Amino acid sequence: MINPNIAHLLGISRKTTATKQPTTKKAGSLMKNFSHLFGTRLNASVDIVGTDKQQSKAVSIAKPSQHSREHNVAISDEAKASPVQAIRLLKDTDLSSSKIKKRLAEDPEALTVFTQNFMEQRDPTWELQDDEEKAMTALTYSSGNGDTNGYLAARQRATKALAKMVEPMTEDEIQAMIERNRQRMNAADPNTPDNVEARKQAEEEFNQEMAHATARRNDRLRATGVMLRGDAKRVSGEIVAPHGEVTSIKANLDAGMSPAALTRP
Repeated sequence: MINPNIAHLLGISRKTTATKQPTTKKAGSLMKNFSHLFGTRLNASVDIVGTDKQQSKAVSIAKPSQHSREHNVAISDEAKASPVQAIRLLKDTDLSSSKIKKRLAEDPEALTVFTQNFMEQRDPTWELQDDEEKAMTALTYSSGNGDTNGYLAARQRATKALAKMVEPMTEDEIQAMIERNRQRMNAADPNTPDNVEARKQAEEEFNQEMAHATARRNDRLRATGVMLRGDAKRVSGEIVAPHGEVTSIKANLDAGMSPAALTRP
C-alpha cells in the first residue's frame, strides 16, 4: 500500500470558491488543530501525542458560552459526509459555519490531490467523469484494491481532525440533553418517578375539582328546600351547609370514596 506524504494526502483536488487565506484570528487556532495533519513530516506521532494531551486538558476545563465555527462544522452531518472538504474549507476560507455546511451539502465529495493524481494515472476515463462520479469511482477502487489510492485513509484522517474540534457541551446543552433523556424515559416507562408524580397530581386536581363541583351541586339542592346529611336549619328556615364541606368531600375522595357515592339527599 502506498504511504504518501500526509501534507500531500490531505490536499484537495477541487478548488473552493472562496480562495482567500484565513484571517489571523482563525488561522492560529486552525494551525494548532492541523499541525499534525498538514506538516511536512510523515512521522508526526510525537506531535500528535503532545497535541492530544493539551487538547484533552483543555476539554476538561473549558466552559464555552458559545461554540466556534470549527465545532459547529465538525458536529454536522454535512462534515461527516465530506470530511476532507470540511477541513479544507475551515483551513483555507473565512466562511461561516452555516455557509460551509451549505457548501458541503451542495458540492460533491472532494478528493485529495493524492487520490486525484493516483486515479488519473490508472483510469483512462477519469478526465471524462464529473466530480460526483469521481468520488464514487475512487470509493469503488479503494474498496477493491486495499485503499491504495488513499481515499479511505484521507477520510479517516480528516474525520479524526474534525473530532478534535468538538468542544465540551455548554450548560444549556447539558440541561437540554438531561431533559431529552428524561422525556425518553418517561415515554418508555410508566413507573418513572415523574410519571408516578404526574398521576398523583392528576388525582389530586381531580379530587379538588370534584369536591368543589359537589359542593356547588349541594348548594343548588339546598336552594330547593332539600336538607342533606350534616346540614343545619336556622330559625328562619334557611338550610346551612356544614362547615368545611369542600374540605370534607375532598378528604373522602382522597380516602378512596367513589365520586358516585358522594353525599346525596
